[in-house]
Amino acid sequence: MAFDLLNCIAFVTSSTSKNVTDDFNRRLEMHGSTRIQWIALYFLYVAEVPISQKQLAQQMNIQAPSAARLVDRMERDGLVDRVENPEDKRMKFIRLTEAGKKVAVDLMPVGQYFSDLLLRDIPEHEIEIFLKVLNQLNQNIKE
Repeated sequence: MAFDLLNCIAFVTSSTSKNVTDDFNRRLEMHGSTRIQWIALYFLYVAEVPISQKQLAQQMNIQAPSAARLVDRMERDGLVDRVENPEDKRMKFIRLTEAGKKVAVDLMPVGQYFSDLLLRDIPEHEIEIFLKVLNQLNQNIKE
C-alpha cells in the first residue's frame, strides 16, 4: 500500500487546524469568548462602516444561518446592534456597540500572542512560503 495518511496534506492540515482551533478556543474561553466570536469582533472592528450579515458571513467563511445565530447571540450579549440600511429598509447592518468595541480591543492581544506563539522559531521566509502554499491549496480546491 503506497498511500500514507500521516503524510497526506489533507490529513496533516486538518489535524493541525483542529489542534490550533481547539487551543485558540481554550485560550479565548478564559477571556469569556470563542474563536468564532473573536473573528466576528475583528471583522466588525476593522470595518469602517456597519456591514451586512451576509458580508460578515462571507468574510468569516461561514454559512448564513451560522452567522445569523452568532449575530443574535452577540446582540443579546450587547456586543452588536442592528441598524437600518438607509437605502433598503428591509436590510439591516451590523455594528459593534461600545461594549463590543471594548471586548474587541481587549481580545486583540490574545490573538496576537497566539499568532506569535504559533510562528515562534519559524524564519520569515518559511512563513511566506507556507502562506503561499496554503493559498495555492485553496486555489486548487476552487478549480
